[in-house]
Amino acid sequence: MKDALDMILAYGADGRLLAGILGVLLLVAGARLYRMAVMAPGFLLGVFAAAWALDEYGRRVDELMRMGILVAVGAVGAFVSSRIEQLAVRLCGSLLVAATTHAVLPLVWPKAPWFAAPAAGFIGLLLFPALYKRLLPLITAAVGAIAIAWAADRPTQLLLICGLTVVGAAIQLGSGKSKAKPEK
Repeated sequence: MKDALDMILAYGADGRLLAGILGVLLLVAGARLYRMAVMAPGFLLGVFAAAWALDEYGRRVDELMRMGILVAVGAVGAFVSSRIEQLAVRLCGSLLVAATTHAVLPLVWPKAPWFAAPAAGFIGLLLFPALYKRLLPLITAAVGAIAIAWAADRPTQLLLICGLTVVGAAIQLGSGKSKAKPEK
C-alpha cells in the first residue's frame, strides 16, 4: 500500500496525474458534465501555472507538499471558474487556443517568440464565448486531449491531440444520439 502511494505521489507531484484523470473525464463525458466543463479549465490552468512556477522558481519541496500546492492552486482556479462562468468560458477558449498554438507553431514558425502562444490565448479569451455552447462536445474533447497530451509529456504532439479530440467528440456525440427518443 505504501509503495502504491509513493508511486502515485511520484507521478502526481508534477501535476500530470491530475491533468490526465481530468483529461480522460473531459474527453469522454465533458459535455454531459457541464459544471465540470466550466470548472476544468480553471483547475487545469491553476495546475499548469503552479507546476511551471514550482519548476521555475520553487525551492525543492517534497512530493506530497508539491502535489498539495498543485491541487490547492487548481482548486482556486476551479472555484473562480465556477463562480464566474463567463470567465471560465473565456479561460477555456484561452487554454484551447494557446495550447493549440503551442503545438502548431513549431511546425510553421520554429523560431516564434515566447509570447506567441499567450498572445493567441488572449485572442481565444475574447472570441470564444460566442461559440462555447454550440461546440461543447468538441471543446471538452479538445481540452481533455490537451490535458492528456500534457500528462503524457507530449504537449506539442499535434496528431495525438487531434486524434484524441476526434475520438472524444465522436464518443460524446454518439452517446448523445443514443439517448434520443426514436421518431414516430
